[in-house]
Amino acid sequence: MTDSFMHCLKKIKLSIFFSLWMALFFSSSIIAADNSLIIKTAEINNQFEAYFLNADFDLSFNDDLDEAIRKGIPINFVIEFELKKPRKYWFDEEVAKKTKEILLNYHALSKQFILAESENRLIAFDNLTQAKNELKRIKNWRIFDKSQIDDTEKYSAYLQVKLDQTKLPKQLQVDITSNQEWQLASKQFQWTFVNKK
Repeated sequence: MTDSFMHCLKKIKLSIFFSLWMALFFSSSIIAADNSLIIKTAEINNQFEAYFLNADFDLSFNDDLDEAIRKGIPINFVIEFELKKPRKYWFDEEVAKKTKEILLNYHALSKQFILAESENRLIAFDNLTQAKNELKRIKNWRIFDKSQIDDTEKYSAYLQVKLDQTKLPKQLQVDITSNQEWQLASKQFQWTFVNKK
C-alpha cells in the first residue's frame, strides 16, 4: 500500500470516529434534556419562631415515566434539606435536617392525578401537567425553629430532590437498574443562609 493510500485511510477512520462520537454526544444530550430535575432557586424565610423554605425547580419527564404514571404506577420523590454551621478547624456542625416525601399517583376511579405529601396533604389534579407544575415548587415548608440556631451570622444550606427508586414496584426496580432515564435526581443545591438578628 502506498503512503498516500494509508494517509487517506487514516483520515477516513478519524472521520468515522468523530461522527460516531458526535452522534453519541448529541443523543445523550437529548436524553438528559428529556428527563431532568434542576433546582433553580431556594430561600429561607422566618415567621415568628420558625423558618420556612420556598424553592422552584425545572422538572421534565420522558415518555416512559409519563406513561408509567398514567398506568397507575406510584412515583415517589424525596426532598432533603440540611442546615450546617461552618467551623474553621473541624467538620461543619449539622444544625437541622429535614426530609419530605411526595407521592405522585394516578387514581383510575376519579381519573385524577394525586399528589400526597408526607405531612398528610393531598391535592388532586385533572391532568398530569397540572400535577407536575405543582411538583416544581416547595411552598412554606417548615424546616427548623429559631431555637435551633445561635448568633452565628452565616450558615450553609443544602437542598436536593430525587426520585426514590426503592419505592417503585419490585419488578420495575429490577428492570430499570441500568436505565439512565430513570435516574432522576437534582444536583445538591447549596447557598448561604444569613441569620438576621
